Amino acid sequence: MSAPKRPKFSVGDIVVNTLYGTVGTVTDIQQVDGTFLYEINHGHSLFAEQTLVLLSEFTGDLWIAEEIEIELPFFLGEIVRVHDYGGQLFKVVGVRTEIYRYYGEGWEETIYELKRLTDGWEIEVHLEDMIPLADGDETSVTLVQDIVIAAPMKASIALPSAGEKSGPSVDDLLDMYNDYKALYEWFGDDQYKRMMETVVQRLQTIVNYHNKN
Repeated sequence: MSAPKRPKFSVGDIVVNTLYGTVGTVTDIQQVDGTFLYEINHGHSLFAEQTLVLLSEFTGDLWIAEEIEIELPFFLGEIVRVHDYGGQLFKVVGVRTEIYRYYGEGWEETIYELKRLTDGWEIEVHLEDMIPLADGDETSVTLVQDIVIAAPMKASIALPSAGEKSGPSVDDLLDMYNDYKALYEWFGDDQYKRMMETVVQRLQTIVNYHNKN
């Protein structure tokens, strides 16, 4: 009688998601139909074993995450004035944050979408151009939004020697695709569908590389 299958990774292991090159910690392990699935950083998605590699064994490119706090002093539906528009009143109908990263510098810009009360005319303005109607801060509302972006970083790990694999093989990718296809059918989470598409893109890259060589 064969011993029961055990998970490849343990809770607390630091692993690399080879589809995205991102690093995370295993925070939960689940088993579905005999397949072990791993939760990373308390996220909502589960990952198959073929997707993950221990950080100590990884030889490719990593991505480092940067967490940014964006303060949104105006909330949706608030009535405001705008510089250069006199006493005209506008209603906040949308907001977005644009993130810029260049070598050696970076910044964020918050842009509000406004609709004029008199005729519904819409404009977009930067945060610094908006004027609150309230005189004091006690009536204003501040929202804090966490945005995670990624910047490429070469892994400081030795490259594989001759004969070693630098990434998942075609068979591994096919297994990944089948695993995520099953997960998508089970849970209906679009995240798994996007992962299926990412696997297909990786397979296409491999095929194109071999066709050129």
